[in-house]
Amino acid sequence: MISRRQVLLGSIVAGVATVFRPVDFVSAGASQPSTPLNFAVPSGACDCHTHIFGDPRQFPWFSGRTYTPESAFVAEMRALHRALHMDRVVIVNPSVYGADNSCTLDAMKQLGPRARAIAVIDDKTSSGRHSAQF
Repeated sequence: MISRRQVLLGSIVAGVATVFRPVDFVSAGASQPSTPLNFAVPSGACDCHTHIFGDPRQFPWFSGRTYTPESAFVAEMRALHRALHMDRVVIVNPSVYGADNSCTLDAMKQLGPRARAIAVIDDKTSSGRHSAQF
């Protein structure tokens, strides 16, 4: 019979191995549906909450973020929405950018009139800062 001490030691070893494992994966991009839809999607359907995670060299991460996501580009979202028959989208500025909405605004610009956004503001955001961009 396995003792509690053996279970605890095994858990510690597994945890340490996980922390110190080499990072050797390569992101293959955002996942896409593997099967076609088998139901009718209404015209004008809207994905009402999605995030875009751009190239961190162009859109740097917020230093206070609690996670670092893999990239999720506009082209990948377009492919997903094409497969799901989505006509419209609401892009929500993710917390990894803090109050910097530039990646979300860039995605809106790329997508044109079919896109809307939810921006993040803080006490340093002036009332006119983004108004010309929306």
